[in-house]
Amino acid sequence: MEVQTLLIGRIEECDYIVYDTLNRVSRKHALLIKEDNNLFIQDLGSSNGTFLDGRQIKPNVRVPLKPQNKITLSRDYELDFQKIRFPDLLQGNRRGLQEKDDQTILMSNSSIELNSGGKTILFDRNNARMEDLSKHEVNKFKSFGRASTCDIKLESPTVSKSHLNIRLLTSVIFEIEDLNSTNGTYVDGEKLLPNKRYQFSSSAQVRIGNNLNLDLKKYFPEIIVLEKKAIAPPPSKQLPPTNTIDSTSEELKQFKELENVWKEYNSRLNQATSTATGFGIGGAVLGLAASVFTGGVAGILLMSGGGILGRYLGQKESNKIRGDLTFEDAFLEVYACPRCKESFQKKPWITIRECFKCKTKYR
Repeated sequence: MEVQTLLIGRIEECDYIVYDTLNRVSRKHALLIKEDNNLFIQDLGSSNGTFLDGRQIKPNVRVPLKPQNKITLSRDYELDFQKIRFPDLLQGNRRGLQEKDDQTILMSNSSIELNSGGKTILFDRNNARMEDLSKHEVNKFKSFGRASTCDIKLESPTVSKSHLNIRLLTSVIFEIEDLNSTNGTYVDGEKLLPNKRYQFSSSAQVRIGNNLNLDLKKYFPEIIVLEKKAIAPPPSKQLPPTNTIDSTSEELKQFKELENVWKEYNSRLNQATSTATGFGIGGAVLGLAASVFTGGVAGILLMSGGGILGRYLGQKESNKIRGDLTFEDAFLEVYACPRCKESFQKKPWITIRECFKCKTKYR
């Protein structure tokens, strides 16, 4: 009897990893079991339960499955048989998960399904956290150090044999890890903790020890160094004015630029409601999540350091990127009143006449 299992949950050791921003899915939620041509689902004592056709199943008990059944993790996180590649399992052919070319599928609900190395990772491209996406990045690290085995050999007594690793996540974001070096690795003057990965925008300055600066452009020619924009701080808290205030020419210019921000965001939403399509991974996972897959305007903007993500990074004082940053966070912060920085939320750009908070008039 041939037995195959598929572990479903939020942690990396699962076969089917679900990055659920609402934490409906447990770390180890359920087990899909195949014995010959029979399928079973088993809840692993999850916090919110596993439901079969609307009824919660008992934990740690195998329940037989049929293709027409509906599985729900918690009461509202549905697992579609097609989306988790049940057809391969039902046909007794799991090789597709391991031998087929890596593939990414954009689904109809703004989710992305990434199949790579025999694992399936499901995440929402608008709300997935950067630290989660970077765990599945396909771009390789470059190692820096004195040892001949390093990708970049640095001849300096300040440098350890194996000092640090760096890789690009997109053309405007890099990830860096100090390898427990003797003299340390610093980014923008801050010493990194050893053996911990950090994400920074491309304008960050990397230093080894006290005096050896790294020119990232030299080692990563494709990197695009973002120019930091001087963003005026929001005014101090005060009662909102009762009458509208005319915008300055600079504020009006910044407001008009928000039209492209809205178009990029809306383009993502429109594609998220289109028919599911498969794409080879090819590039960075984070870039895949942050761009529109058609290679249209937003994709070009991302590669050139523009777009929502580029704008967000360019206006942040710190180059260090929050691990819990999502594309939605970046959009809401960028899509804001040029004067008071209050977010316009998801109001269509064409309908915005004034800021509801500071009453600055834009039309």
